[in-house]
Formats: sequence, structure tokens, C-alpha cells
Amino acid sequence: MSTWRLLTAELWHRKSNFALSLLAVVAAATMFVAGPALILGYRQESDRQLLAMRQETQRQLEARQLQNDRQLSAMREETDSQLAEMQTQAERDLQELDTRTKRIMRDLGFNLRIVHRNTDTSELLANFVAFDMPEEYVQRLAESPELTKVAHLVARLEQMIQWEGKPRLLVGFAPETVQTHVEKKPPMGFNIELGTVFLGHEAGVGREVGQQVEILGKSFQVARILPPHGNRDEDIALIMHLRDAQEVLEKPGKISEILALGCKCKTVNRVEEISQQLEAVLPEARVMELRLSAIAREDQRKLVEEHHRQRMADHQQRRQEILVRAEADQQQLLADEARDHQRMREAEQAGHAKILAMLGAVNSYFTPLVVLVCAVWVGLLAWSNVRERRTEIGLLRALGRGSLDIARLFLGKAVVLGLLGGLLGCVSGCWLAYWLATRILEVGSGSFVPPYAFLAAALLGGPLVAATASYLPTLKAITQDPAVVLLED
Repeated sequence: MSTWRLLTAELWHRKSNFALSLLAVVAAATMFVAGPALILGYRQESDRQLLAMRQETQRQLEARQLQNDRQLSAMREETDSQLAEMQTQAERDLQELDTRTKRIMRDLGFNLRIVHRNTDTSELLANFVAFDMPEEYVQRLAESPELTKVAHLVARLEQMIQWEGKPRLLVGFAPETVQTHVEKKPPMGFNIELGTVFLGHEAGVGREVGQQVEILGKSFQVARILPPHGNRDEDIALIMHLRDAQEVLEKPGKISEILALGCKCKTVNRVEEISQQLEAVLPEARVMELRLSAIAREDQRKLVEEHHRQRMADHQQRRQEILVRAEADQQQLLADEARDHQRMREAEQAGHAKILAMLGAVNSYFTPLVVLVCAVWVGLLAWSNVRERRTEIGLLRALGRGSLDIARLFLGKAVVLGLLGGLLGCVSGCWLAYWLATRILEVGSGSFVPPYAFLAAALLGGPLVAATASYLPTLKAITQDPAVVLLED
């Protein structure tokens, strides 16, 4: 009978011994394959999750950055729109304020006095004595297109007189002369009807509106008593129409001066500029500026413009501060989110590393122990098999079977046992690792890859471990004396 037939007969006859040995080899191979497979699958799943988390974090940060950019852009557009609207509104306000300022300054009175060149300034200021001019001068100025820096031309005739035993300033006003080359504006000066008189506050003491008074031999009706102004020009004035003043003063066609309002000049040399235009149109006259009124007019307009500029500057500064603060807050929010995501990734990575370390420790200590126990178990079963077959071994030796045949019989059984156990262990190890990974460690099926190197090691190592475990029993079988065995039995 051949060795192969003896081996198959042995496996068939002693099924329980073979099954127990096979179970031990399968257990050892299962643990040998399952541990690395589980570690490899969990590591790949951890890497995949960390990569997915990193990509998701990057996507969220990019989305948040894009959202922040859109918010900042929308904020800039909104503030730009508000700034443009504010600019438009400010310009309208400035125009309205400028119009109001012009009206207020107009109500302050004239700021220019155009007098004859021969007028003595000291006498004019002290005693209201001026070198008389032809009335037609005012019409010449009004019709001259070269005179652009002067408006509201009003002819005036004035002279100090004695009225009721007291000094009084008799003033005659003509209606404002229309300038055809300038924009039509509300007239300035007094609108006095012929035959009527306006009395200054001091001159009107004891008088009533509607009362008849006589001035230099001519009767006038009191049309108005002016409120106190605190200056003698108006408080002691007797104000009437220019024609009436020319008649009572016996100065037909004569005027003392032309009152006017200087325009808002952008240069500080406004008097010189007005004088140059006046020189070209009316060389016989010269201009005097009522400095305080002119300065007040210009300063008021400057205040309006400065107020506008300051408002715009304040708004732009606030806008810039809001944008800078919003951008800083959003950058800080992004940094906080990135830091939180980083902490989450580190915590996740630490958890995976901890589990991998535990799995590695189990695989490093428990798997070798199981393999060792299984090898000892296989060796004990092989030793028991040798003891049970002492008589059979003695008969085989007596029939001429040599030690090599006996070794082939036992080691061949071990090799077959190792191959079959290794194959079954590879299958069961992969299944066990897949089940533990997907059910307990929540590893995706796509991340589980069989450890081919360990599968090959299990297929080759199974027969080697089984043969090594059977070496001593085999050695015992081939070294025993058949005569002694047969004699004992």
C-alpha cells in the first residue's frame, strides 16, 4: 500500500483527530489574517474619512470665504450707493443752504458802495457828504455785460438836514435797476411809493403810520416806522423815493452813490476784480466795500461748504471703519472656523490612532499567542496519534517500511492539515475582519481590502507550523523499535 493511500486511510479512520487539528490550524490562520486585515481596512477608512473631512472643511471654508466676499461686496455696494445718495442729497442740501444763505446775506443789506472818484471818503463816512453823480450812471452799469461781479444796483441820494430841530439823514431810494445780462433775482432795497416816507426809529418817535409830516416844505405820508437797528444810518433816517428826495434837495437827476451786492468771488481779491470791471465800464466811479457784511456773507457760505465736506469725510471714514471692522470680523470668524475644524480633525485622527494602536497591540500579542497555542494543540494531537498508532507503526516497520516512509506519513498529514487549515483560515479571517470592520468599526466596504501578503503567508505558514508542531511526534514514531512494540502488544 502506498504512502498516499495510508495517509487517506488515516484521515478517514481518525476523523476526530484530524478535525480537532484542522480546527486549531484554522483558528491560528484566521487570527493571523483577521488582525492585519482589520487594521488595514480601518487605516484606509480612517485615511478616507480624514481626507473627506479635510476636503469638506476646505469646501466649507471656501464657501464661507466666498460668502464673506459677497457680503463685503454687497456692503461696499450698499455703502457706495448710500455715499452716492448722500452726496446727491448733500449737494441738494448745499444748494438749498446756499440759496438760504444768499437770502440771509441779501437781507443783511448791500456790501458795495459805488461813489464818484472825487468823493472824499472821510466826509462820506463822517457826514454822508458825497460828490454827486448823474443818475444815468446806474443805467450804464446795468446795461453793461462786462459787469458780472456786481448785482442788485440801487441808486441813492443822501444828505444830512435839520428836521424839527434835530439832525436827520434824508435818503432817497430808486427802485432796483434791472440788469438784463444777469439772472433775474428778487429785488433789494426799499420799495417806496412817491409821496410817502419811512421814518427811522429815532425819527419816528411820537409819530404814527398814516400821519402827514412836512419835510423841507413838502408834505409826506408816514408809510412805515422802522424798528431800531442800532446805527444812525437808519435810526435817524428819513427814507423816501429818489424822485421826492431829488425834488426836496433840489438835485434833479443827481445821486450820491449806487448801492450794490458783490457776488461770491472765489478769490480773495474780489474788490480789485470788481474795481477792474467798474473801471472798464464807468471810469468816473470807484467802489467801496462794507467789509463786515462781505466777510459775513463769504464766511457763511464757507461754513456751509465746510459742513458739507466734513459730513462727507465723516461718512467716508465711518464707512471705511465699518468695512475694515466687518472684514476683520469675518477673517476672525474664518480663522476660528479653521481652528475648530483643525481641532476636530486632530481629535478624529487621535481617536483613529488610538483604535489603531489597540488593534495593533491585539494583533502583536494576542495573535502570536493564539498561533502558539494552536501549534501546541496540533503537536499534542500529533503526539496522541503517534501513541495510538504504535502497533500500526511497528507492523509497518516489520513489513519493511523505513523511517522515511513513516516520516512522510506523519509529516504529509501535517502538510495536508496545514494547507487545508490555512485556506479555510484565510477565508474565515477575511470574513471575520470584514464583519468586525463594517459592523463594529463602521468601515465602509469600499475601504476593506484583503491583505494579500498575509494571505500568502497564511497559506505557506499553515503547513510549516503544522509540520513543525508534528516534528517531535514524528521523530518519536520513526525512532521506536518495532520488535519492542510488537512484543509489548
